[in-house]
Amino acid sequence: MFDILASNGLNIYEPDDGRVTALYRKYHQALKPGGVLVTSFLTPPPPLNPDSPWKMDQLNLSDFLKQKVLMGDIIGAKWTCFRTEDETRKQLEEAGFRDVQIIYDKNFLFPTVIAEKK
Repeated sequence: MFDILASNGLNIYEPDDGRVTALYRKYHQALKPGGVLVTSFLTPPPPLNPDSPWKMDQLNLSDFLKQKVLMGDIIGAKWTCFRTEDETRKQLEEAGFRDVQIIYDKNFLFPTVIAEKK
């Protein structure tokens, strides 16, 4: 049993919402009461969701495109599993977490989550 678990967004590689919720349940089971999960998730971009939280006016598009080429085309990262804040909260709560806090980065792309096991 652990006091804290950190997972830097394994959920961004898994398209099946049920499997992501199951992953969160495993994290929940591994934590002591009062333990904390620190994780993250990718929010959907505007072309995929008209309610996207992305702050497009704050993105440096040149840097963004370079990162896309580097991570997607060269390295081959498969970050295609986007979720909204509401979807992520629901999954964490279904897994047993409470006091879910979402801390957004300045562009609202890859928020950090802090969730507690009661």
